Amino acid sequence: MADDSALSVAQQAWDRWIAADLDGFIDLWDPSGVWTMPGQSQIAGVWRGHDEIRKVAQIAFEVSAGTMEASPLELAATGDVVLGRFHVKASRPGATLDQDALQRFEIRGGKMASLLNLWTDIEQMDNFFR
Repeated sequence: MADDSALSVAQQAWDRWIAADLDGFIDLWDPSGVWTMPGQSQIAGVWRGHDEIRKVAQIAFEVSAGTMEASPLELAATGDVVLGRFHVKASRPGATLDQDALQRFEIRGGKMASLLNLWTDIEQMDNFFR
């Protein structure tokens, strides 16, 4: 039997993100899932459902032109909620990204219902993904 605990689902999401397995990442989402990212960039906003979540992930991968490296530093679960801290870095002509960030996952029925990213340097994120 697969482990569909909140912590396991969040770790699987990270494993698939790191492997650039977009289809596998999307499969972990509830069809009505919501990914929220603050800021004023092209990845900022509230992304709803598989199609929009796929779109924002593709934007992140494309803008970084394969340079994005992100990995969890710590994940902790309480019931259906997982809190995480991660590090992300990437570079492209005219911009670099190098910072820690926070995440709040909500898992329901073994699927990601919501994910909120909080950046430590929102200006750097906005500049990178302008």
